[in-house]
Order: sequence, then C-alpha cells, then structure tokens
Amino acid sequence: MQEKYIYRHIPIASLFAALGVVFPIFFHLVGLGSAFLPMFLPIIMGSLLLPRTSAISIAIITPLISFLFTGMPPIYPPILPLVLIELMVVSFICSELFFKRRLSVWLTLAIALIFDRGILFIFVLLLTPLFGLPEDIFSVGAVLHGIPGIVLILLTIPFVVGFLKGKYPEILNGNSS
Repeated sequence: MQEKYIYRHIPIASLFAALGVVFPIFFHLVGLGSAFLPMFLPIIMGSLLLPRTSAISIAIITPLISFLFTGMPPIYPPILPLVLIELMVVSFICSELFFKRRLSVWLTLAIALIFDRGILFIFVLLLTPLFGLPEDIFSVGAVLHGIPGIVLILLTIPFVVGFLKGKYPEILNGNSS
C-alpha cells in the first residue's frame, strides 16, 4: 500500500522541483527578484503535500538543478549552500509539523518561516565579517528582504494546498514517510 503512494509522489515531486527552477527565472524576468522567495513557493507547497523524504529530496535537488542550468543561486557569495540549508530545514519542519504533528497549514508555515528567517539571520551574521561587511545591518537586511515572499507564501500556499488536497485526495492524502 505504501509503495503505491511512493510511486505516485515521484511525478508530483518532479513537478514541484521543476517549478522551483522555473519560478525564479520568471520572477527575475518580470523584475520581482529574490525578495518574493520564488524557489521557496513550490518547495514549501511540495513539503505540505508530499512525505518527508520526497519533501527533503526536492529541497536538495531543486537549487542544485537551478544552479546547473542558470548559475543561480550562486556559489560565491555562498548563497547556494545557504539556500540548500534553508530549504531542507523548511521542508523538514513543514512535513513533520503538518503530517506527523497534524498542525494547521497556517501554524506550520508560521513556525517553518520563523525557523528559516532565524537560520538566515545567523548565517549572514556569521559570514559577513569574512567579507568585511557590518554584520548587524546585513543580517537584519537579509531577513527583512524576504518579507514580500513571506507574505506571498502566507497568501497563496494555504489556499492552493487546501484546493489540491480536496481535488486529489487519493493521491495527496495518506502521506507517510
């Protein structure tokens, strides 16, 4: 029974990984850039619809594929490692809290995004001295830069996840890791 769901999750995980590569390209083309966290949108959505192993897999694969095809996120400054860490943590938290702890999508997103912004703050705080930059200003600036993306995530993902789970319950419900 569980194998059936695993096979059903592969195309869904592939779709979210592909969207995680395409969304940033589109957002940058129309001038919206990284402030809207375009790679985070499909990865977080996938993490709320897929089991933990699939969620973490797309969190790892997506930025790597994006880097190979577009050069973004860049390796230097170390944005790619940061994005990998952020996406893995957010995916794990979303999947764990939503499926295992059965928290609401809103509370799950709030907790995951708070952890994400905390990781970002600490990472930038630790790395900015290596580049000779003022750590306080850049750390706070990096966290605040993503506010439009956080708003977009909170405005779209709960509704899209609810719609998809209602429309395709045989595929998306019964998620187990």
